[in-house]
Amino acid sequence: MSMEFETRVTIPHSESFEEREKGLESEEESEEELSDWELKRPEDLVPSDFSMYDDDPKPFHIYTRSFVYKNEAQVEKEKQIKIAMADYRERSRNLSRFDAIAPPKIAELCGSIIPLPIDDDLRLVLTPLCNVALEKYNDDNQDANFVLTDIVKTTWSPGGMYYITFQAQDPSNTHATTFQAQVHQMCRGPPKVISCAIKT
Repeated sequence: MSMEFETRVTIPHSESFEEREKGLESEEESEEELSDWELKRPEDLVPSDFSMYDDDPKPFHIYTRSFVYKNEAQVEKEKQIKIAMADYRERSRNLSRFDAIAPPKIAELCGSIIPLPIDDDLRLVLTPLCNVALEKYNDDNQDANFVLTDIVKTTWSPGGMYYITFQAQDPSNTHATTFQAQVHQMCRGPPKVISCAIKT
């Protein structure tokens, strides 16, 4: 049994032929806006294809199988990143994840642990995480009955890992105790307490 398919192209009534021609012209213009190197196959590229970026104030770089091109702005940016990162590593050398400082903005680091400013919205996220961490701590330490009193600070890493410093109080004691908890806020399901301990 053979089947035949018929293809039809329908031009909407609201679009005149003049409008359609203008649309085709703008498509041709957008192709003209592409750089010469964007029209080449990757294996045919050479460093001189990017010479128009040499003096561009905006950083530009490209990696190919046979060479790496960086304009002057990119080279300067990489120098600044190197200096900023050296300073960042020096300042954060002895800090724990709970005390992490923000990486330099110029470095655009992914996966870094960053401090979060605590506001009312963040408190709504952190309070249940602290309570779950305290619940685990109380369960693991039979005589404990700590209740959250205040959130001091937090740091966060992509993927939903929170490093929270908070205060809690046992009803049998009038002094607040400082805790540190690492809690993973899962995308699905309840948060997972990695650790919760009294800060030493």
